[in-house]
Amino acid sequence: MDKKTLAAMVKKAHKRSWRALHFSRDRQYRSDNPDLPSLQPWVNTTRPPADRFIFARNPYYYRIDENGRQLPYINNAIVTIASGKLIAAKVGTGEADLQGRYLQFKNYTFLKQGEKRNHFNVRLWPTARGSHIALYPNLNARDPVWRKLLRTADFRRALSLAIDRHEINQVVFYGLAIEGGNTMLPKSPLFSKHNQQRWARFDIKKANELLDKIGLKARDSDGIRLMPDGRPLEIIVETAGESTDQSDVLELIRDSWSKIGIRLFIKPTRREVLRRRAKAGSTIMSVWFGFANGLATRDTSPADLAPTRDDQLNWPRWGYHFITSGKGGEAVDMPVVKKLLDLNAAWTTAKDEKEREKIWREMLAIHADQVFSIGLVAGVLQPVAVNSALQNVPFKGVYNWDPGAHFGIYRPDTFWYKERGK
Repeated sequence: MDKKTLAAMVKKAHKRSWRALHFSRDRQYRSDNPDLPSLQPWVNTTRPPADRFIFARNPYYYRIDENGRQLPYINNAIVTIASGKLIAAKVGTGEADLQGRYLQFKNYTFLKQGEKRNHFNVRLWPTARGSHIALYPNLNARDPVWRKLLRTADFRRALSLAIDRHEINQVVFYGLAIEGGNTMLPKSPLFSKHNQQRWARFDIKKANELLDKIGLKARDSDGIRLMPDGRPLEIIVETAGESTDQSDVLELIRDSWSKIGIRLFIKPTRREVLRRRAKAGSTIMSVWFGFANGLATRDTSPADLAPTRDDQLNWPRWGYHFITSGKGGEAVDMPVVKKLLDLNAAWTTAKDEKEREKIWREMLAIHADQVFSIGLVAGVLQPVAVNSALQNVPFKGVYNWDPGAHFGIYRPDTFWYKERGK
Protein backbone atom coordinates (compact mmCIF):
# COMPACT_ATOMS: atom_id res chain seq x y z
CA MET A 1 0.00 0.00 0.00
CA ASP A 2 1.43 3.42 -0.95
CA LYS A 3 1.97 6.14 1.67
CA LYS A 4 -0.71 8.43 0.27
CA THR A 5 -3.45 5.79 0.53
CA LEU A 6 -2.31 4.80 4.00
CA ALA A 7 -2.25 8.44 5.16
CA ALA A 8 -5.85 8.86 3.94
CA MET A 9 -6.92 5.79 5.91
CA VAL A 10 -5.22 7.12 9.03
CA LYS A 11 -6.95 10.47 8.67
CA LYS A 12 -10.36 8.89 8.06
CA ALA A 13 -10.02 6.74 11.17
CA HIS A 14 -8.92 9.78 13.25
CA LYS A 15 -5.71 8.07 14.31
CA ARG A 16 -2.31 9.62 14.99
CA SER A 17 -0.28 7.24 12.82
CA TRP A 18 -0.42 4.04 10.78
CA ARG A 19 0.80 2.23 13.88
CA ALA A 20 -2.21 3.43 15.90
CA LEU A 21 -4.51 2.47 13.04
CA HIS A 22 -3.01 -1.02 12.89
CA PHE A 23 -3.32 -1.68 16.63
CA SER A 24 -6.89 -0.37 16.70
CA ARG A 25 -7.81 -3.21 14.33
CA ASP A 26 -5.61 -5.90 15.82
CA ARG A 27 -6.65 -6.01 19.48
CA GLN A 28 -7.52 -9.67 19.84
CA TYR A 29 -7.96 -9.28 23.59
CA ARG A 30 -10.81 -6.81 23.06
CA SER A 31 -12.56 -8.66 20.18
CA ASP A 32 -13.80 -5.33 18.80
CA ASN A 33 -13.04 -5.97 15.12
CA PRO A 34 -15.42 -8.48 13.47
CA ASP A 35 -13.08 -8.74 10.46
CA LEU A 36 -10.11 -9.94 12.53
CA PRO A 37 -9.43 -13.68 12.20
CA SER A 38 -9.54 -15.53 15.49
CA LEU A 39 -8.79 -18.92 17.04
CA GLN A 40 -11.39 -18.38 19.76
CA PRO A 41 -14.51 -20.60 19.93
CA TRP A 42 -16.76 -17.62 19.17
CA VAL A 43 -16.10 -14.53 17.08
CA ASN A 44 -17.70 -11.12 17.51
CA THR A 45 -20.19 -10.14 14.80
CA THR A 46 -21.13 -6.70 16.19
CA ARG A 47 -19.22 -3.55 15.43
CA PRO A 48 -18.78 -1.09 18.31
CA PRO A 49 -20.10 1.15 19.65
CA ALA A 50 -22.89 -1.06 20.96
CA ASP A 51 -24.27 -2.29 24.25
CA ARG A 52 -25.14 -5.77 22.96
CA PHE A 53 -22.53 -7.94 21.23
CA ILE A 54 -23.31 -11.24 19.49
CA PHE A 55 -20.48 -13.76 19.32
CA ALA A 56 -21.11 -16.51 16.73
CA ARG A 57 -19.59 -19.98 16.51
CA ASN A 58 -16.19 -19.90 14.82
CA PRO A 59 -16.34 -22.39 11.92
CA TYR A 60 -12.54 -22.62 11.98
CA TYR A 61 -12.23 -23.41 15.68
CA TYR A 62 -9.59 -26.10 16.17
CA ARG A 63 -10.92 -28.19 19.08
CA ILE A 64 -13.11 -31.29 18.90
CA ASP A 65 -14.65 -33.42 21.64
CA GLU A 66 -13.90 -37.10 22.26
CA ASN A 67 -16.49 -38.10 19.66
CA GLY A 68 -14.95 -35.97 16.95
CA ARG A 69 -17.58 -33.22 17.16
CA GLN A 70 -16.25 -29.72 16.59
CA LEU A 71 -16.58 -27.38 19.53
CA PRO A 72 -18.12 -25.15 20.80
CA TYR A 73 -21.42 -26.81 21.61
CA ILE A 74 -23.24 -23.47 21.95
CA ASN A 75 -23.79 -21.58 18.70
CA ASN A 76 -24.04 -18.02 20.00
CA ALA A 77 -22.85 -16.13 23.05
CA ILE A 78 -24.50 -12.77 23.70
CA VAL A 79 -22.70 -10.19 25.83
CA THR A 80 -24.73 -7.24 27.11
CA ILE A 81 -22.95 -4.18 28.49
CA ALA A 82 -24.49 -2.68 31.63
CA SER A 83 -23.49 -0.44 34.49
CA GLY A 84 -21.56 -2.31 37.15
CA LYS A 85 -24.04 -1.03 39.73
CA LEU A 86 -26.93 -2.75 37.94
CA ILE A 87 -25.39 -6.13 37.21
CA ALA A 88 -26.30 -7.81 40.52
CA ALA A 89 -29.92 -6.68 40.12
CA LYS A 90 -30.08 -7.93 36.54
CA VAL A 91 -28.58 -11.28 37.47
CA GLY A 92 -31.03 -11.61 40.38
CA THR A 93 -33.95 -11.27 37.97
CA GLY A 94 -32.57 -13.94 35.65
CA GLU A 95 -31.18 -11.72 32.90
CA ALA A 96 -27.83 -13.55 32.71
CA ASP A 97 -27.01 -17.20 32.06
CA LEU A 98 -23.47 -16.96 33.39
CA GLN A 99 -22.09 -14.13 35.49
CA GLY A 100 -19.29 -13.66 37.97
CA ARG A 101 -17.70 -10.30 37.29
CA TYR A 102 -19.11 -7.31 39.20
CA LEU A 103 -20.92 -9.61 41.60
CA GLN A 104 -19.73 -9.18 45.17
CA PHE A 105 -19.97 -11.40 48.21
CA LYS A 106 -22.49 -9.06 49.79
CA ASN A 107 -24.83 -9.78 46.83
CA TYR A 108 -24.98 -13.48 47.76
CA THR A 109 -28.12 -13.34 49.95
CA PHE A 110 -30.03 -11.31 47.37
CA LEU A 111 -29.02 -13.68 44.57
CA LYS A 112 -29.99 -16.78 46.56
CA GLN A 113 -33.47 -15.35 47.02
CA GLY A 114 -34.01 -15.26 43.26
CA GLU A 115 -32.62 -18.71 42.42
CA LYS A 116 -35.79 -20.80 42.15
CA ARG A 117 -37.99 -18.05 40.78
CA ASN A 118 -35.59 -17.12 37.99
CA HIS A 119 -34.07 -20.52 37.24
CA PHE A 120 -30.43 -20.07 38.16
CA ASN A 121 -28.15 -21.18 40.98
CA VAL A 122 -25.37 -19.37 42.81
CA ARG A 123 -21.99 -20.92 43.57
CA LEU A 124 -19.24 -19.52 45.75
CA TRP A 125 -15.77 -19.83 44.28
CA PRO A 126 -12.71 -18.61 46.22
CA THR A 127 -10.61 -15.94 44.57
CA ALA A 128 -6.85 -16.39 44.28
CA ARG A 129 -5.31 -12.92 44.34
CA GLY A 130 -2.50 -12.27 46.79
CA SER A 131 -4.89 -9.81 48.43
CA HIS A 132 -8.49 -9.07 47.53
CA ILE A 133 -7.84 -5.40 48.33
CA ALA A 134 -4.45 -3.71 48.69
CA LEU A 135 -3.21 -0.16 49.15
CA TYR A 136 -0.40 1.04 46.89
CA PRO A 137 1.86 3.89 48.08
CA ASN A 138 3.21 5.53 44.91
CA LEU A 139 6.99 5.45 45.28
CA ASN A 140 7.18 7.52 42.08
CA ALA A 141 5.06 10.38 43.44
CA ARG A 142 6.00 13.69 41.85
CA ASP A 143 5.77 15.66 45.13
CA PRO A 144 9.31 15.43 46.61
CA VAL A 145 8.14 15.49 50.24
CA TRP A 146 5.61 12.75 49.68
CA ARG A 147 8.06 10.77 47.58
CA LYS A 148 10.64 10.71 50.36
CA LEU A 149 8.02 9.80 52.96
CA LEU A 150 6.46 7.00 50.90
CA ARG A 151 9.90 5.54 50.26
CA THR A 152 10.51 5.27 54.00
CA ALA A 153 9.91 1.64 54.97
CA ASP A 154 8.87 2.45 58.55
CA PHE A 155 6.19 4.82 57.26
CA ARG A 156 4.68 2.08 55.11
CA ARG A 157 4.96 -0.37 58.00
CA ALA A 158 3.20 2.02 60.36
CA LEU A 159 0.32 2.43 57.90
CA SER A 160 -0.03 -1.34 57.68
CA LEU A 161 0.08 -1.86 61.45
CA ALA A 162 -2.66 0.73 61.92
CA ILE A 163 -5.20 -1.27 59.89
CA ASP A 164 -7.61 -3.56 61.76
CA ARG A 165 -7.86 -6.43 59.28
CA HIS A 166 -9.98 -8.49 61.65
CA GLU A 167 -12.58 -5.71 61.75
CA ILE A 168 -12.53 -5.47 57.94
CA ASN A 169 -12.98 -9.22 57.65
CA GLN A 170 -15.88 -9.33 60.10
CA VAL A 171 -17.72 -6.22 58.90
CA VAL A 172 -17.32 -6.53 55.13
CA PHE A 173 -16.63 -10.23 54.50
CA TYR A 174 -18.48 -11.90 57.39
CA GLY A 175 -15.28 -13.36 58.80
CA LEU A 176 -14.75 -15.67 55.81
CA ALA A 177 -11.65 -14.01 54.34
CA ILE A 178 -7.96 -14.57 55.13
CA GLU A 179 -6.40 -11.69 57.07
CA GLY A 180 -2.86 -10.66 56.21
CA GLY A 181 -0.55 -8.91 53.81
CA ASN A 182 -0.27 -9.14 50.04
CA THR A 183 1.51 -12.45 49.48
CA MET A 184 0.91 -16.04 48.43
CA LEU A 185 -2.16 -17.93 49.64
CA PRO A 186 -2.02 -21.03 51.88
CA LYS A 187 -2.63 -23.34 48.88
CA SER A 188 0.49 -22.07 47.14
CA PRO A 189 3.70 -24.10 47.71
CA LEU A 190 5.42 -20.73 48.25
CA PHE A 191 3.14 -19.74 51.14
CA SER A 192 4.77 -18.49 54.33
CA LYS A 193 2.81 -17.69 57.48
CA HIS A 194 5.57 -15.30 58.47
CA ASN A 195 5.22 -13.35 55.22
CA GLN A 196 1.44 -13.29 55.57
CA GLN A 197 1.58 -11.78 59.07
CA ARG A 198 4.69 -9.59 58.67
CA TRP A 199 3.73 -6.01 59.62
CA ALA A 200 0.07 -7.04 59.27
CA ARG A 201 -1.07 -7.33 62.89
CA PHE A 202 -3.17 -4.51 64.35
CA ASP A 203 -0.83 -2.55 66.62
CA ILE A 204 -1.62 1.15 67.06
CA LYS A 205 1.08 1.60 69.71
CA LYS A 206 3.82 0.24 67.47
CA ALA A 207 2.53 2.26 64.50
CA ASN A 208 2.71 5.48 66.53
CA GLU A 209 6.21 4.59 67.70
CA LEU A 210 7.41 4.09 64.12
CA LEU A 211 5.95 7.42 63.01
CA ASP A 212 7.57 9.20 65.95
CA LYS A 213 10.86 7.45 65.17
CA ILE A 214 11.00 8.83 61.61
CA GLY A 215 10.41 12.38 62.87
CA LEU A 216 6.66 12.84 62.39
CA LYS A 217 6.04 13.99 65.95
CA ALA A 218 4.50 17.42 65.41
CA ARG A 219 0.69 17.62 65.24
CA ASP A 220 -1.87 20.30 64.52
CA SER A 221 -4.73 21.33 66.82
CA ASP A 222 -6.86 18.43 65.53
CA GLY A 223 -4.20 15.88 66.41
CA ILE A 224 -3.18 15.29 62.80
CA ARG A 225 0.53 14.78 62.31
CA LEU A 226 2.46 17.29 60.26
CA MET A 227 4.69 16.43 57.34
CA PRO A 228 8.31 17.71 57.27
CA ASP A 229 7.18 20.80 55.31
CA GLY A 230 4.37 21.60 57.77
CA ARG A 231 1.42 20.27 55.76
CA PRO A 232 -1.07 18.06 57.59
CA LEU A 233 -0.51 14.37 56.94
CA GLU A 234 -3.57 13.76 54.79
CA ILE A 235 -3.51 10.79 52.43
CA ILE A 236 -5.78 10.83 49.40
CA VAL A 237 -6.47 7.24 48.33
CA GLU A 238 -7.63 7.07 44.72
CA THR A 239 -9.91 4.26 43.58
CA ALA A 240 -11.18 3.16 40.18
CA GLY A 241 -14.69 3.08 41.64
CA GLU A 242 -15.34 -0.44 40.36
CA SER A 243 -15.97 -2.06 43.74
CA THR A 244 -18.03 -0.81 46.66
CA ASP A 245 -16.02 -3.22 48.82
CA GLN A 246 -13.05 -0.92 48.40
CA SER A 247 -15.01 2.12 49.58
CA ASP A 248 -16.41 0.21 52.57
CA VAL A 249 -12.93 -0.95 53.57
CA LEU A 250 -11.42 2.51 53.18
CA GLU A 251 -14.05 3.93 55.53
CA LEU A 252 -12.89 1.48 58.21
CA ILE A 253 -9.23 2.31 57.56
CA ARG A 254 -10.05 6.01 57.85
CA ASP A 255 -11.18 5.41 61.44
CA SER A 256 -8.11 3.41 62.48
CA TRP A 257 -5.62 5.75 60.78
CA SER A 258 -7.11 8.67 62.71
CA LYS A 259 -5.71 6.95 65.82
CA ILE A 260 -2.17 7.47 64.54
CA GLY A 261 -2.75 11.06 63.48
CA ILE A 262 -3.34 10.48 59.77
CA ARG A 263 -6.39 11.67 57.88
CA LEU A 264 -7.63 9.63 54.90
CA PHE A 265 -9.67 10.91 51.99
CA ILE A 266 -11.22 8.77 49.25
CA LYS A 267 -11.12 9.97 45.64
CA PRO A 268 -13.14 7.88 43.14
CA THR A 269 -12.08 8.01 39.50
CA ARG A 270 -11.93 5.65 36.52
CA ARG A 271 -9.43 2.85 35.84
CA GLU A 272 -7.76 4.58 32.89
CA VAL A 273 -7.56 7.91 34.72
CA LEU A 274 -6.17 6.26 37.85
CA ARG A 275 -3.39 4.56 35.90
CA ARG A 276 -2.50 7.73 34.00
CA ARG A 277 -2.35 9.74 37.22
CA ALA A 278 -0.20 7.13 38.94
CA LYS A 279 2.18 7.01 35.99
CA ALA A 280 2.42 10.80 36.00
CA GLY A 281 3.24 10.75 39.72
CA SER A 282 0.04 12.61 40.63
CA THR A 283 -1.31 9.94 42.98
CA ILE A 284 -0.07 9.53 46.54
CA MET A 285 -1.82 6.25 47.18
CA SER A 286 -4.33 4.08 45.36
CA VAL A 287 -6.38 0.99 46.09
CA TRP A 288 -6.46 -2.05 43.83
CA PHE A 289 -6.16 -5.81 43.99
CA GLY A 290 -3.04 -7.53 45.31
CA PHE A 291 -0.77 -9.88 43.37
CA ALA A 292 -2.71 -11.27 40.42
CA ASN A 293 -1.72 -14.86 41.19
CA GLY A 294 -1.69 -15.88 44.84
CA LEU A 295 -1.30 -19.56 43.89
CA ALA A 296 2.05 -19.18 42.15
CA THR A 297 4.65 -21.95 42.08
CA ARG A 298 8.41 -21.73 41.64
CA ASP A 299 7.88 -22.13 37.88
CA THR A 300 5.55 -19.11 37.69
CA SER A 301 7.20 -15.88 36.59
CA PRO A 302 7.81 -13.55 39.59
CA ALA A 303 7.66 -10.45 37.35
CA ASP A 304 4.65 -9.15 39.32
CA LEU A 305 6.97 -8.67 42.32
CA ALA A 306 9.38 -6.32 40.50
CA PRO A 307 8.79 -3.07 38.55
CA THR A 308 8.23 -4.69 35.15
CA ARG A 309 5.03 -2.97 33.96
CA ASP A 310 3.75 0.59 33.84
CA ASP A 311 0.36 -0.34 35.34
CA GLN A 312 1.87 -1.34 38.70
CA LEU A 313 0.48 1.39 40.93
CA ASN A 314 3.30 1.43 43.48
CA TRP A 315 6.09 2.10 40.94
CA PRO A 316 4.63 2.77 37.45
CA ARG A 317 7.46 4.99 36.22
CA TRP A 318 10.06 2.38 37.12
CA GLY A 319 7.95 -0.21 35.32
CA TYR A 320 7.70 2.06 32.26
CA HIS A 321 11.47 2.45 32.30
CA PHE A 322 11.78 -1.35 32.26
CA ILE A 323 9.37 -2.03 29.39
CA THR A 324 10.88 0.75 27.24
CA SER A 325 14.43 -0.47 27.86
CA GLY A 326 15.35 2.80 29.53
CA LYS A 327 13.80 5.14 26.96
CA GLY A 328 10.99 6.33 29.25
CA GLY A 329 10.00 6.63 32.87
CA GLU A 330 12.64 6.67 35.60
CA ALA A 331 15.51 4.35 36.42
CA VAL A 332 15.13 2.53 39.74
CA ASP A 333 17.08 4.42 42.41
CA MET A 334 16.17 2.37 45.49
CA PRO A 335 18.68 -0.45 46.14
CA VAL A 336 16.10 -2.86 47.55
CA VAL A 337 13.84 -2.41 44.50
CA LYS A 338 16.83 -2.77 42.18
CA LYS A 339 17.47 -6.07 43.93
CA LEU A 340 13.95 -7.22 43.03
CA LEU A 341 14.69 -6.48 39.38
CA ASP A 342 17.97 -8.38 39.58
CA LEU A 343 16.24 -11.36 41.22
CA ASN A 344 13.54 -11.35 38.55
CA ALA A 345 16.23 -11.41 35.86
CA ALA A 346 18.05 -14.20 37.69
CA TRP A 347 14.87 -16.29 37.77
CA THR A 348 14.65 -16.22 33.96
CA THR A 349 18.09 -17.82 33.69
CA ALA A 350 17.90 -20.09 36.74
CA LYS A 351 19.24 -23.55 36.00
CA ASP A 352 16.96 -25.66 38.16
CA GLU A 353 13.78 -25.70 40.25
CA LYS A 354 15.63 -25.27 43.54
CA GLU A 355 17.20 -22.02 42.37
CA ARG A 356 13.88 -20.69 41.05
CA GLU A 357 12.16 -21.44 44.36
CA LYS A 358 14.96 -19.73 46.31
CA ILE A 359 14.56 -16.59 44.19
CA TRP A 360 10.79 -16.59 44.68
CA ARG A 361 11.08 -16.90 48.45
CA GLU A 362 13.64 -14.11 48.66
CA MET A 363 11.44 -11.77 46.62
CA LEU A 364 8.37 -12.58 48.74
CA ALA A 365 10.34 -11.99 51.93
CA ILE A 366 11.50 -8.58 50.66
CA HIS A 367 7.92 -7.59 49.86
CA ALA A 368 6.64 -8.73 53.24
CA ASP A 369 9.30 -6.77 55.10
CA GLN A 370 9.29 -3.64 52.93
CA VAL A 371 5.47 -3.43 52.55
CA PHE A 372 5.60 -2.07 49.00
CA SER A 373 1.88 -2.81 48.92
CA ILE A 374 -0.39 -3.03 51.95
CA GLY A 375 -2.52 -6.16 51.67
CA LEU A 376 -5.68 -6.47 53.76
CA VAL A 377 -7.64 -9.69 53.23
CA ALA A 378 -7.51 -12.51 50.69
CA GLY A 379 -9.47 -15.58 49.63
CA VAL A 380 -12.76 -13.67 49.40
CA LEU A 381 -15.58 -15.82 48.04
CA GLN A 382 -16.91 -14.87 44.61
CA PRO A 383 -20.58 -15.47 43.74
CA VAL A 384 -20.98 -17.12 40.34
CA ALA A 385 -24.53 -17.23 38.93
CA VAL A 386 -25.30 -20.05 36.47
CA ASN A 387 -28.53 -20.64 34.57
CA SER A 388 -30.10 -23.94 35.66
CA ALA A 389 -30.10 -25.21 32.08
CA LEU A 390 -26.40 -24.46 31.47
CA GLN A 391 -24.30 -27.60 31.89
CA ASN A 392 -20.62 -28.44 32.45
CA VAL A 393 -19.98 -25.36 34.64
CA PRO A 394 -18.26 -26.79 37.75
CA PHE A 395 -19.89 -26.36 41.13
CA LYS A 396 -16.48 -25.92 42.76
CA GLY A 397 -13.88 -23.75 41.10
CA VAL A 398 -11.44 -20.88 41.51
CA TYR A 399 -12.43 -17.45 40.23
CA ASN A 400 -9.30 -15.62 39.17
CA TRP A 401 -7.78 -14.03 36.10
CA ASP A 402 -4.37 -15.56 36.73
CA PRO A 403 -4.40 -18.50 36.89
CA GLY A 404 -7.60 -19.47 35.16
CA ALA A 405 -8.84 -16.58 32.98
CA HIS A 406 -11.96 -16.63 35.18
CA PHE A 407 -14.15 -19.19 33.36
CA GLY A 408 -11.56 -19.93 30.66
CA ILE A 409 -9.81 -22.70 32.57
CA TYR A 410 -13.09 -24.63 32.68
CA ARG A 411 -13.41 -24.64 28.87
CA PRO A 412 -16.60 -22.68 28.04
CA ASP A 413 -16.50 -24.26 24.58
CA THR A 414 -17.74 -27.46 26.27
CA PHE A 415 -20.66 -25.80 28.06
CA TRP A 416 -24.10 -26.78 26.76
CA TYR A 417 -27.79 -26.26 27.49
CA LYS A 418 -30.27 -28.92 28.47
CA GLU A 419 -33.96 -28.50 27.75
CA ARG A 420 -35.91 -26.65 30.42
CA GLY A 421 -37.54 -28.98 32.94
CA LYS A 422 -35.24 -31.94 32.25
